[in-house]
Amino acid sequence: MLTLLFLVLAESPIVITEVMSNVKGSEQTCGDRNEYVEIYNLSEDTVDLLAYRIWDFDVSPPDEIWPWNNDSILIRYPSVRINSTVIYPCTYALILDNEYCKPDTSGGNWQPYAIPDSTLVLTTDETTICDGLTTSDPLIIYSTIADCTTSFGTPYDSFDYFPSDPGDGIAWERIDFTLPDDAANWHPSIDTSGCTPGRENSTANVFDLAVDSQSIFFVPMVATTGDNVRIEVVIKNFGLSATDEYALYIFDDTNNDSNMVQTELLVELSGVWVNALDSTSLFYVYQHPGLGTHSLGFMIDFPSDLSPENNLAFKPLQVIGEIGELAISPQIVSPNNDGINDRLQIDYRLPEVGGRLTISIFDTRGIRIHDVCRNESWNIAQGTLYWDGRSAKGEIPIGMYIVYLEYQYHDKITRAKKTTVIAR
Repeated sequence: MLTLLFLVLAESPIVITEVMSNVKGSEQTCGDRNEYVEIYNLSEDTVDLLAYRIWDFDVSPPDEIWPWNNDSILIRYPSVRINSTVIYPCTYALILDNEYCKPDTSGGNWQPYAIPDSTLVLTTDETTICDGLTTSDPLIIYSTIADCTTSFGTPYDSFDYFPSDPGDGIAWERIDFTLPDDAANWHPSIDTSGCTPGRENSTANVFDLAVDSQSIFFVPMVATTGDNVRIEVVIKNFGLSATDEYALYIFDDTNNDSNMVQTELLVELSGVWVNALDSTSLFYVYQHPGLGTHSLGFMIDFPSDLSPENNLAFKPLQVIGEIGELAISPQIVSPNNDGINDRLQIDYRLPEVGGRLTISIFDTRGIRIHDVCRNESWNIAQGTLYWDGRSAKGEIPIGMYIVYLEYQYHDKITRAKKTTVIAR
């Protein structure tokens, strides 16, 4: 076990980059002969794989990696490399089942893969790769001589339920060859054929950043002349690769033509790191926007983006000339933790400080169900509070609710109310 742990943690120029364990069709038509393991040489040196072994942790001893020496493969793939175990720098190799070329498959799917020219083709010393790959098999390829290894399926973590079945005829592809073997760094192939043996993975460099109006927040939501407005813009990454190589342009679309010109640009923000299938926030303070309604544009500049249609969003910012005691956003709150409209933003403005503030939530029957604050001494004339759509008893039913503000100072009472809707 200590030896295996050392091997798993050791760095290797050879990386498992793609695994086909669920071949297209039934096991009765093509069996396991269409299974393969793709590897890549990250180094700038040639590597001889003759001393390497491949193991799925099922049957011992592990398989030896052998050169492919069946010339019949050249009928369909005349320019692949065979009769060698030497992988060149920055190139792919395929470990095929040594029965891959047998012509006796029924039901089709015979030699189904488009293997690129110059790909090194390898096999094992057994009739199958290990004892036949299953969708739950982790793999390790290692060399005790070179003290290096590469793995698939996180064999060191038995609790992550990876690998699993990616689908019929779909291969698991490594997203970033330089990152560790982690479930988050593997994804089912998105190529139309279901796999990319011997060529760049379909999951590589899949970038899709997005911005939408529901994920842009103003504090305060409604400004008065002279205010600074703090803007938060949530950048969402729907792609499979992390990045920080983008910029966000924020502009005031004064001519309302939905296009940015240089004179409308407020700021260019450099991108910050956003992981795959995750989000991050960028911030900007718009100082003293003028009176009126501003159509603010938010545009992601990212040439590598595969879906630029979701890179532009607009949201109006209202600047008024008088005190408004209460403003809320959004009108409909859906507190389901999906990151969209999960909480109610409550902006307040008070005529003076030093009084006692109450902001409460009532249902349409006039029953108080929650206090954001109640009869509290208040020394901030304007600010923002939030409500998560819950009461002390937990979730509240969907429906319409009233946000009520009452502020007592000296002998004066200021009252205001707005309505909001809870939806799920």
